[in-house]
Amino acid sequence: MLVLLGLMLPLGMLGQPPPLEKVKIASGGHIVHFLPLDLAVAKGFFTSNGLDAEIIQLQSGTPTAQALISKQVDFSLNSIDHAFKAAVQGKDDLRMVCLLNRLPGMTLVVDSRLKDTVKSIPDLKGRSLAVTSRGSATHMVLASLLHRAGVNIADVTLVEVKPPTFAAALENKQIAGGIALDPFASVLVQQGKLEVLADLNTLRDAEKYLGGPYNQAGVMTRQDVIDSKPQLVKKVVAAHVAALKWMLDHSPQEIADALPPEVIGSDKAQYVRVVEKLKEFYSPDGQIIPEGVQNVYRSMKQAGALAADVELNPEKFFLNRDWSSAGADKKVAQTKHVPLNLVIILIAALGLGAVIILLKKKPLKVY
Repeated sequence: MLVLLGLMLPLGMLGQPPPLEKVKIASGGHIVHFLPLDLAVAKGFFTSNGLDAEIIQLQSGTPTAQALISKQVDFSLNSIDHAFKAAVQGKDDLRMVCLLNRLPGMTLVVDSRLKDTVKSIPDLKGRSLAVTSRGSATHMVLASLLHRAGVNIADVTLVEVKPPTFAAALENKQIAGGIALDPFASVLVQQGKLEVLADLNTLRDAEKYLGGPYNQAGVMTRQDVIDSKPQLVKKVVAAHVAALKWMLDHSPQEIADALPPEVIGSDKAQYVRVVEKLKEFYSPDGQIIPEGVQNVYRSMKQAGALAADVELNPEKFFLNRDWSSAGADKKVAQTKHVPLNLVIILIAALGLGAVIILLKKKPLKVY
């Protein structure tokens, strides 16, 4: 009986690991802004935090934010400006809970054929300048750069140019320059076709031209999710923070090696060069910078993305917490399940103990 009990006790402790919690996250595609998400998937950081993450890839920030607002997903990767825009439309429950990008990750450039006449930002007055679209982050950043240089956004002509067509628009003289994104910006600069006026991939230029950090993309959720599922929020944040910290300890080459082809594209060497350029771009810890949020809010005003009479409290739309306990649930769950090798040892020990007790009670007869 004791031997049987010794077998049953450890086996009963085996149990089954808890099921992974399902979560849907909307992303705007495999772009460098969202690299921490792609890395969290590739390195298994969602799984290690108890999550079964379904990543829904959409075309841009607007449909991503709309998916969050309409509750098709509980998390999205967006700039905090989408929370401000939603609030103006009566949906004031979007919150950023983890910062991915502490800089705009953009470059203000000018056609190298104009380098003798356009040497600084004020010289852009009266020129045609590229933004990805009106009301976009590129539009807002351009407005801030011009405003701080004493130029009104109305004093330039905005031309909507998607990143892959930037080179063609430049060659055809549709634009004199504008906001360019990587990897296209880096390639054109290397080819000598563009001159850099402000490199907003660096902390130095962000301080010089924008007055400090600029909270570009981060993990967004709704206030009802924070209220009803705080542990889920912790786990999602923990997965992204794990990716951000992993990036700090690994080279651009190692980062590229960890990602699948659909993320890095066909030119791996170019991807490595872009990640190297963006080493200051990513948040080191996921903590949201209040000054960076204020800079986004100001840029929206300057670009006309928020009406002059709209007054919001930017600090209402983000939540900074110490998410270091996010993995606590995982650790507790793990302690409930005894590893197999320990089970075998316990079985052997309890079985041997039972045999010894039986031998003491009834000495073995030798015939």
